[in-house]
Amino acid sequence: MSAALSASGHGAHRVAVLEGAPRVGRKILASGNGRCNLANARAEKYMGSPEFADTVLKKCPTKQVLRFFRDLGLVTVEEEGGRIYPGCGQAAAVLDVLRSAAERRGIRVLCDAPATAIAPVGGGYRVSTPAGTFTAPAVVAAFGGMAGGKLGHDGGPYRLLTDLGHTLTPLFPALTPLVSEKGAVKGLSGLRLPAVLYLCRRQKGDPSADPLISRPCQGEVLFTDYGVSGVCAMELARKAGEEQRKTGKWPVLYIDFSPMLGLIPRQFGWLNGGPADQNVKAVEACLVDRLHRMPESAVLQGLAPRLLAERLKGLSIPSLARCLAAFPVPLAGVRGFEYAQVTAGGVSTAEFSADTLESRLHPGLFAAGELLDVDGDCGGYNLQFAFASGLIAGEHAAKAR
Repeated sequence: MSAALSASGHGAHRVAVLEGAPRVGRKILASGNGRCNLANARAEKYMGSPEFADTVLKKCPTKQVLRFFRDLGLVTVEEEGGRIYPGCGQAAAVLDVLRSAAERRGIRVLCDAPATAIAPVGGGYRVSTPAGTFTAPAVVAAFGGMAGGKLGHDGGPYRLLTDLGHTLTPLFPALTPLVSEKGAVKGLSGLRLPAVLYLCRRQKGDPSADPLISRPCQGEVLFTDYGVSGVCAMELARKAGEEQRKTGKWPVLYIDFSPMLGLIPRQFGWLNGGPADQNVKAVEACLVDRLHRMPESAVLQGLAPRLLAERLKGLSIPSLARCLAAFPVPLAGVRGFEYAQVTAGGVSTAEFSADTLESRLHPGLFAAGELLDVDGDCGGYNLQFAFASGLIAGEHAAKAR
């Protein structure tokens, strides 16, 4: 939609959107828990092809994406962490302004019209769909990724570009919950707690001494019957998957409950690149102090929720401190594309210009959004890249007439 509106605004007189689903913009409605976190005001956080994403976001930064929406009539607000939402708090407002603008500009939107082939023809392209065949001097591919279950696709649309000679990098789910080994989180399902998370490679001795990430993630952790969810856990899924593909082993997730204990995480070693032992010692000191006021059997009362206290019942103070500062959760996998927020991997960005989003193999063919090998953290980064790349692709597609 952003590519279509950009093309229309840069002189393209006839623009059509070919939508495979029964209605356009369903992912917008589902994003941000129905609020649509459409951008982020803070520094970009991208994987896959971060240099490519950086160039795109310099060409079309956050302020330009927000100006695009403001000109369509959308009021936005910035919230914690730089997250930007529609002021009314409704994702439908984002889709409404896009659809209304497309209607005003005479952009043709055809639903239930998935592209089945793109073929170069006579200085342009022919796009085949069940609804008919369309020809145009320029085409923008923006079919998204496999994440989101029914809101994504089965991977088939990538063939539209691979059949033209483009390369597809390995695909895997990112921003998805972590699956633990059986029994690792038994009895904790339903708990939501503030915590600090980090991943470590499996090795003999103390596995927490070999971290996979330089800085842990801090946020709310949700324990489930299959493992661990929550934003900070989901942001570790990509790294966990990379380790498994590299070594054949899933890493261990360590959970530091020090924020729940009223301690200040930034004083701890793990948040400053120091040894994990600093966390354990600080937690142990907290527990020893509580022993001056209550028996050891009740040391967790008022400090930890009952489910966690029951799970740790009977441990000595040193062992209890280690579990509270570095609770081990051996991983067995991550949840699949059905539960993922974004697809990692995609069409190789080396075959597209970051300045124009045009194919280096086929002039007049452009790509934008999640189908490219670019994925970002939670917080609006993925939609921001989708809108920004769409605006750039649409502008240059209009000039390719």
